[in-house]
Amino acid sequence: MNSRLQAYYQEKASHFETELKITTSKIRLSGWFRLLTFVFIFIPLIFWGWHGWFTVAPMLFFLVLFAAAVKRNISLEQQKRKLQALELIVKNELLALDHQFSHFDNGADFLDPSHFNSYDLDLFGEGSVFQFINRTSTQSGRQKLADWLRNPFLQKEEIEQRQSAIKELSELTDWRMEFLASGKLFSENAASSQEIRQWSKEQIDLKNPSRLQILINILTFITVASLAAAMAGMTKLPLVLAMIVQWGVLYSYRKKVSQFYIMFGRKSELLEKYTQLLELIETNQFKAPFLSNLRKKANKPEKASIILRQLRKRVNQLEYRNNIVISLVLNSLLVWDVRCVVRLWDWHRRNRKKLVAWLDVIAETDALLSLANLANNHPEYNYPEIHEGGYTLQASQLGHPLITEKKRVSNDFNINGWGKVIIVTGANMAGKSTFLRTAGVNLLLGQTGAPVCALKLVFTPVKIYTNMRTTDSLLKDESYFFAELKRIKTVLDKLESGERIMVILDEMLKGTNSVDKLNGSMELIRRLLHLKAVAIIATHDLKISEMENEYPQMVFNKCFEIKLDNDEMQFDYLLKDGVTQTMNATFLMKKMGII
Repeated sequence: MNSRLQAYYQEKASHFETELKITTSKIRLSGWFRLLTFVFIFIPLIFWGWHGWFTVAPMLFFLVLFAAAVKRNISLEQQKRKLQALELIVKNELLALDHQFSHFDNGADFLDPSHFNSYDLDLFGEGSVFQFINRTSTQSGRQKLADWLRNPFLQKEEIEQRQSAIKELSELTDWRMEFLASGKLFSENAASSQEIRQWSKEQIDLKNPSRLQILINILTFITVASLAAAMAGMTKLPLVLAMIVQWGVLYSYRKKVSQFYIMFGRKSELLEKYTQLLELIETNQFKAPFLSNLRKKANKPEKASIILRQLRKRVNQLEYRNNIVISLVLNSLLVWDVRCVVRLWDWHRRNRKKLVAWLDVIAETDALLSLANLANNHPEYNYPEIHEGGYTLQASQLGHPLITEKKRVSNDFNINGWGKVIIVTGANMAGKSTFLRTAGVNLLLGQTGAPVCALKLVFTPVKIYTNMRTTDSLLKDESYFFAELKRIKTVLDKLESGERIMVILDEMLKGTNSVDKLNGSMELIRRLLHLKAVAIIATHDLKISEMENEYPQMVFNKCFEIKLDNDEMQFDYLLKDGVTQTMNATFLMKKMGII
């Protein structure tokens, strides 16, 4: 565990706990003040009855105080929620430093056995790579991070730009926590996030909006003037007639109001969340070019947070209709719901096409922060060097990030040039499959721009195709063997089309007999070599290792050895040159009393 970072998080946890107690106390006092001001609103009317402005003036005074108290209380509640979010964040990170990460979102909904590597490499699901690194606070950021893991970048410049961005963000621990806490203030779901994105594609019709705005202004002026006259003791008939006309207009636009409420309603909190996140991006002077470009997208031509806050305000005003009393007053005096429709239509007309770009800025930043948090929590990780030209993979002390540092065994490993196959042999549980996943996971992390679990890694970014956990399908009437063949055929087709691919295979052709398995496996290796693939293949079949003699400098044998000593097995999980000399299937069966 990183003691420096642990001390930092513990100090923050103590600070947020203290601030939370202070804020809770303020909320309690604010609640009593709000109650008193509410009671005093009615005191003038109760004590000396209705005397026009002599009664109304003090009532309005206490009403203003009550409104201020409500606003203050809302602000304190928001502050409390943010402090609670910050406190939870640091406590979760303290657990993460101790390699406990089961409390984080595991991305199980991204599980896809048909994907060309994510299922085999445990990218999603319980105990997955996604669960290990994911700290996103928005649905779009969560989706972005999953997309990067499933389809990481292949261009050197693109990867290096993200490396620079992640390095800078990893040093902004306080800013990252502020961003994450702001994102946690409102828990969105995929549906609401997608609805807001859909706004940019929809064009809303509103007939004669200019005339409607003039009508609203005239009606409001007449109604307010009639109200003032009525309060001055004049006839109330004009006020009654004006209100009837207002409700008539509202009735005629009821379908349009409902349409706008279905589209925009119940989104004000989510919009406030996005606004705060954009403000954090806009106000930070980033140095990394990738981050600076994101900031520019949020700032030009105007600050996105300002424009989005206008929308949030207008959506919030439309949501007043959920309060019967407020809705009755506002719609009787200001044609409120129709007024909100005109304002929302005008905002949407002017800004809808900019919306997706702003949301993408939030998503990119949110996803980058997860990778930056990984870098910050694991200073022993290193950023890989990206190589262009001929294929290379040079790894020093490469380990699996999901294995704790105390238990992790790291290995050196090299591949140079296209058309190379590494054959890995070893007994059961000796470490073959873990090594394959170690290589695959670190290469994918490196292609996202993140640091990797290695002392040093130099590699050429290419797509990685795996075949380690092929499943059969009763629904498709597919056998395990046929499903495996389909997957291998896909890889070969990609290679035939000219794609550069790294192939990772664990025990080829498991679904057929041993003779066919050996012959088929050897022919597949020959095909991979012919198509200039780079492959790492784990197998129990030692005959396959003889291909090193057939293809010197193209096929290389590596192995994991075990020791059988005094009826016990000893594993060192160290990758060695050559072919394994020890197998343990019979040994294990005897030990377990099976034979």
